[in-house]
Amino acid sequence: MSVNPVNNRMLMGIVGGALLILLVMIASVFIVTRRPVVVVVPTAGESPNSAASATPGASPAVGATATAETPPPEIKISKVPEAPATDDPLDPFWDKIAVVDVAMLPQQVAPPVLEAGSITNVRVQAVRDDQRYVWRLSWDKPEIADESDVGKFSDAVALQFPLSDGAPYTMGGPKMPVRMLYWKATWQKDVDEGFQDWALTHPNSDADFYWFSTGEKPFTMQNSFSDPAAQQYMIAASAGNPMSDFDRKNPVEELTSHGFGSSTHLNETPSRGRGAWSDGKWYVVVDRPIETADPLIARFNQNPGQQLIAFAVWDGTAGNRGGRKNITNWTPMRIDP
Repeated sequence: MSVNPVNNRMLMGIVGGALLILLVMIASVFIVTRRPVVVVVPTAGESPNSAASATPGASPAVGATATAETPPPEIKISKVPEAPATDDPLDPFWDKIAVVDVAMLPQQVAPPVLEAGSITNVRVQAVRDDQRYVWRLSWDKPEIADESDVGKFSDAVALQFPLSDGAPYTMGGPKMPVRMLYWKATWQKDVDEGFQDWALTHPNSDADFYWFSTGEKPFTMQNSFSDPAAQQYMIAASAGNPMSDFDRKNPVEELTSHGFGSSTHLNETPSRGRGAWSDGKWYVVVDRPIETADPLIARFNQNPGQQLIAFAVWDGTAGNRGGRKNITNWTPMRIDP
C-alpha cells in the first residue's frame, strides 16, 4: 500500500506546529519566572553606593548598600521650663528651638495615589514641660488654600504615632493601630472667622426660604439656624458628622486607624492647635497634655528614648485630598526626661 504524500506533509505540519507552540510556552514560562537584572547607573557626581530612597527608614534601592544609606533624622523633644501656648505659631520662642528637616515623598503606596509631590520637606520642632508636649511644623506654601468648594481643597497637616510595635507607617495595620492629629486650614478659618457656609463663600447666591430659619437674608449658620426645628434640616450636622461642625472651636481632629481606609474620628481630643501663614510658609503648632491615662502618653512613657513619628502634608492648591498627599516614613523621636 502506498502512503499519500499530501497526508504525510499535513501530519508533519501539525506535529511541527504543536512542537513550536510547546517551545513558545516553555520559553514564556522561563522568561516570566526569571528575576530581572537591574543595573543602577549613578548620575554625574553621585557615588555608586549612594541610597536612592529619600524616605527616612526606607530600604535602599537595588545596587545601594545598607551601610551607605543616609540614616533618618531624629526629632528630639527638648524639655523646657514652660512650653509655649498654641495660640501663636509665630512665637519668638521657636526661634531658639532646633529644627529638623524631614524629607517628604508623594503617597504612592495605595490608591488614590499622588502622581507628583509638591511639598519636598516638613520642618519639625518639639518641646515639652511637665504638663504638655508641643510640636511646631512648618513648610513652604506660596499660596494659601483654606476653602472647601467644587474644585477647591484645603491645606492640611497630620502627625502620626504608633500605638503598638511594628505598626506600618501606612496608617497602621490589623491589630496595629496608630493615632493621628490632623490640622486643616479650612477649620482654622472656621475658628477665626466663623463657619464658612454658602452665604460667605458664594456672596452672589440667594436663598428665598429655609424652614424655621430666623432673621433676614442672607441666611447664615451663625445667625439663622439656632432653632432646633431649623437644625433638623441640616442633615449632616444633625447626624453628628464632624465635618459639619458649625461652631468649631478647635482646628485639630484626632483619629485612629488600622490601615488604609480605616481612619476613625474620635469625638474628643485633649490636643489643641493653631496654624498661621507668614511669608510664604505655613506654621502649625499642635500640643498634647501629659495625662497618664492617655494611651498615646502611656506609649511615650514606656520608652521615651525610642519613639516614632510620621507626617503628612496636603497641598490644597495642587489638588491634594484624601490619599493624595505628601508623606514621610517613620522618623525616630526621642523625648527628654
